[in-house]
Amino acid sequence: MIRARYLAGIHLSPGDQVSILHRARNAGLKILTDRPGFMLATDDGLPVLALGALGVVVGELYAPGRSGHLEALGPDEIASIAGSAGRRLAKAYWGDYVAFLHAGDETAIVRSPFGRLPCLTEKSAGAFVAASDLDMLQLASAIPPGLDHAAIARQLMAGSMRHARTCIAGVEEVQGGDRLTISARDGARREALWSPWTFVQPERAIYDEQDAVTRLRHQAVACIRQRTSRITRPLLMLSGGLDSSVTAACLAESGRDFDCLNLMTASAAGDEREYARSVAGHLGRRLVERTMEGEIGGFERLAAVRLPRPVARSFEQHLYSLSGRIAEEMGCDAVIDGGAGDNVFGSLQSASPAADCLLDPAGSRYFRRLCSDIGELAHASRWKVAWRARRRALAAKRPYRWQLDTRFLSAAARELEAGAGAHPWIDDNSVHLPGRAAHIAMLVAAQGVAEDGPRGAKSKVISPLLSQPLVEHCLSVPSWFWFAGGRNRAAARRAFEGYLPHEIAWRRSKGAPDSFVIGLFEKHRATLRDYLAGGLLAQAGTIDLVPILKIIDDPRPVGGTGYGRIMEIFDAEVWAREVTSR
Repeated sequence: MIRARYLAGIHLSPGDQVSILHRARNAGLKILTDRPGFMLATDDGLPVLALGALGVVVGELYAPGRSGHLEALGPDEIASIAGSAGRRLAKAYWGDYVAFLHAGDETAIVRSPFGRLPCLTEKSAGAFVAASDLDMLQLASAIPPGLDHAAIARQLMAGSMRHARTCIAGVEEVQGGDRLTISARDGARREALWSPWTFVQPERAIYDEQDAVTRLRHQAVACIRQRTSRITRPLLMLSGGLDSSVTAACLAESGRDFDCLNLMTASAAGDEREYARSVAGHLGRRLVERTMEGEIGGFERLAAVRLPRPVARSFEQHLYSLSGRIAEEMGCDAVIDGGAGDNVFGSLQSASPAADCLLDPAGSRYFRRLCSDIGELAHASRWKVAWRARRRALAAKRPYRWQLDTRFLSAAARELEAGAGAHPWIDDNSVHLPGRAAHIAMLVAAQGVAEDGPRGAKSKVISPLLSQPLVEHCLSVPSWFWFAGGRNRAAARRAFEGYLPHEIAWRRSKGAPDSFVIGLFEKHRATLRDYLAGGLLAQAGTIDLVPILKIIDDPRPVGGTGYGRIMEIFDAEVWAREVTSR
């Protein structure tokens, strides 16, 4: 897979433009556009679709029904994209792209929904710089990045949610599906071109269950075929869970040559070899089995990833780094996983979908059965689920409430809680169906799976289930179709039950790497203490050291969930030191 770097300048002064172009050439970038008011440089090999004087699309652009990524567009297509200021891109195309579109003195930046190609922006004296990463931004400004400690506190609270405001002072991000229009006269304005609420409207719902299931399978196979079209031989991280198994079935249906990797823990809870073997044997694929444990060099550097937020997890970086090394040994040129499948396939176990049955006449006949399924899944009685569903239905107009985590944060940091859980997709709530809102909240969490991916150990990792057409289809599936037989993700299970072993398609259990994370915590207590007690987060007053050090210094075996939260904060500290070290 190619490197995906680019650097664009908008409304730069002539002197600044010449200077930035010079630095870009020295960094090995190819100059694509150099005209008054706009410059663009990219890595050689990064796909680029020229739109003439109207703009350029950087990255991989796909169209439904066409194979691979598009290498050219017709005059009518270009005119439609430019005439809509990019809205047509989000409606008729998808992929991993950032588009720069020109109209008069305005330049619009459009980023693909759930695209892996980032777009960070920085403003200075009326000029804007847009770039793929922090290093490219720094190349343009030559000013070391500074930390935004208020944003860091909110990010630690919000977890998997991403905001347009990053944790780097002065740096924002064009989020997936958004358009940022920059004008020399009016500055910048941000607006959403794509919203998940479009696809949960009653007129878009697929009330025929078999149709929904069949189209889900076709869409999943088509998306994975296109997303992997530039990969010669992928290595699939196959846990044997539903999502990675569905990905395996899609790769097989696409006729792809791929191998499988199962990473296991020493604990039985994280050993899923029997499930991975079942899938690999069923599909006739080679399976390599390795342990997660082992010597980890430079533990304190695992999360040192130059992302715009402290969201790289040390244990994930280790697992993906290990997977990358194994892929190279096996002659594979990329790693594929089933990341965000839970989110796309509606892995819920709350009463909210049952509330939808009370609010949508088409779902009323499913209410009793759904309460039983959710109750079995959540280990609650059908009557309790029904009671909660009725309460949710009465409060249907209230927006979904994002759960914030304020553990181990200082009193001053907790005062910044307001706005930490705000997101345009959550705040909309235009359909007033709690189950649909909960599904959309899961997609808010899924954004980071794609958008945080192309850096660190995940630079060669693709999570193809998180593809725009598949997401749109799954949003059109009524929430009650995601449950059957006391299991969630039922529509996906039904879609692939004929392509996977039955015990996999309808599997109840799910492995967890908890023992591996506990092992990291136990082994590196001294490092955790050293970094957090004298670190940047403590100096900024973001964290509450007393309870953190109490857990770290406790000689007893690790218990509860506090160790995981401390690992998150440690990863944020490592990130902060990395960002400010250059």
